[in-house]
Amino acid sequence: MKMNMNSDLTFITNEKNKQLKQRIAELIKSSKELRFLVGFFYFSGIDELYEALKSNPSSQMDVLVGLNTDKTIHGLIEYPDPNTNITDRERVEKFFDSIAKSINSDEFDTREFYERVKFYLELIKSGKLRIRKTLKPHHDKLYIFNIKDELKSLKKSVLITGSSNLTRSGLSTQNEFNVEISDHGTEEANDYFERNWNEAVPITEVPTYRDRLINLVENKTLIADITPFEAFAFVLKNYLDVQGQQRVKESVKELLERKGYKPYQYQLDAVSQALNIINSSDTPNGLIVSDVVGLGKSIVASLIAKSLGKRGVIICPPGLIGDENKRSGWRKYKEDFELHDWEIRACGLENLERTLELVKENNEYEVIIVDEVHRFRNQDTEAYETLSNICRDRIVILLSATPFSNTPADIFSLLKLFVVPGK
Repeated sequence: MKMNMNSDLTFITNEKNKQLKQRIAELIKSSKELRFLVGFFYFSGIDELYEALKSNPSSQMDVLVGLNTDKTIHGLIEYPDPNTNITDRERVEKFFDSIAKSINSDEFDTREFYERVKFYLELIKSGKLRIRKTLKPHHDKLYIFNIKDELKSLKKSVLITGSSNLTRSGLSTQNEFNVEISDHGTEEANDYFERNWNEAVPITEVPTYRDRLINLVENKTLIADITPFEAFAFVLKNYLDVQGQQRVKESVKELLERKGYKPYQYQLDAVSQALNIINSSDTPNGLIVSDVVGLGKSIVASLIAKSLGKRGVIICPPGLIGDENKRSGWRKYKEDFELHDWEIRACGLENLERTLELVKENNEYEVIIVDEVHRFRNQDTEAYETLSNICRDRIVILLSATPFSNTPADIFSLLKLFVVPGK
């Protein structure tokens, strides 16, 4: 919603088609100078303003960065540096680290960003985009637009302040509340920006730092150009890694064919890769088989189990256990792949508790297969905690066509069933 209160005051949120992005883009086209004080300078924010900046190449853009950023499983977060007694060089290093973390994320892995980033780097090289880091943490969100001389008869400057950061979500996708003020108060805002700008640590104006920033973006983020030789070397390495994997035993292949299964090479390759992971001393003691529906995850898991030659437990939803005649579900796979000393258990909480007692009393159950494991994405449940105890210190094989649904935290929850957090 955008609602005029009077000629000098406007409220702006990101509801419907009244986005802050649209208003800032309009003002950029009429401005000779842009002065932004924000928590952090995300490239996603300036990318939202690409068309407007390109249409006004003579404008000067100065950005004051008030916070650092870090990457977590929930995305990027901003934080103030608790240590104010650090050197200017240390502040610059933290800024570079923040830039790398923000760019090396999925939202920048797009054709548009690859094409546009050169434009932003040219702005930095030409001095049209200047970035400085504040001495003290700043949570302020301040956007000042000093209007072109030929348009000053209408207004001299415009100020927008509120909750929006210079990010894609802050400018367009999430609910925000900002106020636009014309002329009145903008002189004081300019003075406030100027004081903090003069005290701040220059980033792009120091040749050494500017060159490092450009090198960082061009060569140490996901937009780095890959040479033909690097691509060849990467493919060759992966090919050699596959050739060096542990091969599926001939007896297991013969069993597959004897039971009427077609020996698809992609399934045998998956089994080889899994065995290599499980038997390697420097990898976690588990893995996730995450092929889409219909590609035979259960067959792959059964082949892995047979190849390991160990005893284990299969945990699955009741509907996947199969019939008493062993013509469907895991009962059929257990019979077909001769896993006679394996147990099949349903995944309800009571069944999980009984399974936990079983593996506690019998150390010979060394392998745990969990089918439809995405049911355990929420690690705050009692069922997850019980399953985690079942999997502890055992070989873990997780099956799911949809291991990722909402956030990276989904994958993290599943990995924690066989990986120690922090490693």
